[in-house]
Amino acid sequence: MIEIVAVSTGLSEDSTTTRLAQRMLSSAEGAFAARGAEVTTTHINVRTLAKALVDLTVSGFPARELDEAFAAVKRASAVITVAPVYKAAPAGIHTLFWQLIDDASLAGTPVLLGGTGGTPRHSLAAESTLRPMIAYLKGFALPTSVFAATDDWGGGEQAGLDRRITQATDELAELALALNPASVGTREDTAAEADPGTQPTGTPAVGASVAGAQSTDSHPTDASTTESDDYARDIPYAGPADESGKSAITPRGLGDRARDERARDEFDPASVTPFSLLLGQ
Repeated sequence: MIEIVAVSTGLSEDSTTTRLAQRMLSSAEGAFAARGAEVTTTHINVRTLAKALVDLTVSGFPARELDEAFAAVKRASAVITVAPVYKAAPAGIHTLFWQLIDDASLAGTPVLLGGTGGTPRHSLAAESTLRPMIAYLKGFALPTSVFAATDDWGGGEQAGLDRRITQATDELAELALALNPASVGTREDTAAEADPGTQPTGTPAVGASVAGAQSTDSHPTDASTTESDDYARDIPYAGPADESGKSAITPRGLGDRARDERARDEFDPASVTPFSLLLGQ
């Protein structure tokens, strides 16, 4: 089961930020479903948590609703975060949410960045502010982000906004499913459902393609170098990865290690170095 969590900061009842987050969430749900994954979605509007965030900042005690929001992010398989941009920076309340969440909550989680603003000149605000913050939280910020200016909400095909959303959510689905291969069919299931004569992604064709690969390489290929214990090459991929002919090469167990990191208690006495050792005593 894949859970997608969207964290947006719509500062009005019908804000463009909320609408963009909903469209990205719907597109992501479709992208995962098209790849055979069961999906649940959660949408968090940081506007409703404003008072709880300020209280946590000055008191150190999170409110119940804020704890629930943090827990949803922590268990998510994929995260979408969309912020309104003012004066070339995301709204402070949006960044405050990520500043107060536990450091390991996004460990190993694919994160799709989004933003809204009155002019395209603000389109790099998410890159300069949110991307470093997500990296600090150990999340995987996707290379493609989605920014919607005022002009993007009108015109033919909404000035390409739908196309950009689809491209970004396809990337989100591919990475999340590569990190969580158990959420879709196994390699054997994929092969059984494929049409006769087709090959699952990551499985070389027999005969000509293998021979062709050897003929273009002057060095013999050793089986131990093509199948490593550290990489899984049999994860089903779809979309751009299939069209480009690339195999899914993902470190085996990376998703499991990330989930272990998110579950780690940084205040567990067993994981804390005694102060005396830090002083060299």
